[in-house]
Amino acid sequence: MDLRQLRYFVTVAERGGFGAAASALNVAQSALSRHIKLLEHELGGALLERSVRGVAVTEAGKVLLARGRWLLGAFDDIKTAVLTENREPSGTVRLGAPSSLADIFYFPLARLFAERFPRVKLELSDGLTEEMTDRLLRGDLDVAIVSAPRPNDHLDYETLVVEQIFLIGPPGDRLLGRGSITRQEFDELPAAVLPLGRSPFRSDTPSSLRVESMTPLKQMVAAGLGYGLLPYSGIHQEVAAGTLAAARLPWMHANRVIALPRGRPVGRPTRETVSALKEVCRRLIDDGKILTMAETRRVSRTPRRRARPRRPSSS
Repeated sequence: MDLRQLRYFVTVAERGGFGAAASALNVAQSALSRHIKLLEHELGGALLERSVRGVAVTEAGKVLLARGRWLLGAFDDIKTAVLTENREPSGTVRLGAPSSLADIFYFPLARLFAERFPRVKLELSDGLTEEMTDRLLRGDLDVAIVSAPRPNDHLDYETLVVEQIFLIGPPGDRLLGRGSITRQEFDELPAAVLPLGRSPFRSDTPSSLRVESMTPLKQMVAAGLGYGLLPYSGIHQEVAAGTLAAARLPWMHANRVIALPRGRPVGRPTRETVSALKEVCRRLIDDGKILTMAETRRVSRTPRRRARPRRPSSS
C-alpha cells in the first residue's frame, strides 16, 4: 500500500463511484479499479461493495477510510509546513513584554523585522508578568517575555537574560553615589522603597504606595517620595541624563524569560521572533543598555589605574 493507492481509495469512497473519482483524479477508470483491487488483495478482503448504483464502504473499508483521511491530511500538512519554511515568512506574531523591556526592545525589534521579514505583522503589547502568562494561556499571545514566572505545566520557558537590579533615587543622593549598596545598608534605608506592582524584585519595606507602572514610579522617586527598584534597562536614559541616581544591589536580580505555550505548534514567524529577541538582547547588552549580573561584576572589578609618582626634579 502506498499514498497513491490510499488517495485513490479515499476519493472513490467519498465520491461514491469509480467514474466520479476517476474524473476528479484525472486518471483512467480502469487504472483506478485495478489499484483498488490490488489494495483489497493486499489487505485481505473487500473494501468496497460494488453495485449499479455505485459503491458502498465495507466495515473494513470504514476503518481504512478514517485512518486514510487522517494520514493524507497529515501528509498535506507536512508539505505545507515545508513549503512555508522555504518561502519568506508571513503572518502575525503577538508579543508581550514588561514595560521596562518593551521600551528598549520593541523599536529595534520592529526595525529588524521591517528589514528582514516585511510580510510578518507584529502586534506588540506590555504588561505585568501575571497578565502576560494569562494571555499566553488564553491564546491571546504567541510569545512573551516575562520576569521570574511561576512554574506552569502549560508553558515552556527559556532564559533570555539575567538583569542586575538597582536601587534608584533622586539625583545627588549620597548613598546611591557609592555605586553599590550592601544588604545591611538596604535594610536600614531611611526612606521607603516603592514597590513596582507584583514584580519579582520588589521590596518588603512598608510603603503607603504601590505603583503598577514604571513611568510614574520613576517620577515619584525623582521627586524624593522614596527609593525604587528597577533593572538598568528601565533607567538607563534617566541615569545618563542625570535625572535619577542608581546603585547596584549585588544580591538582587531579575530573570527575563521567553515564554511559549506548551503543545501549541510554533510557526516560523514566531520562531524568527524568538531568534530576533535574542539578537536584539545581545546588541542591548553590548550597547550598555542592559546590565547583566556578570557584566556588573566585571565592571566593578576593573582595577583603577594608579597615578605614576612624579620624579624628583633635579636642581
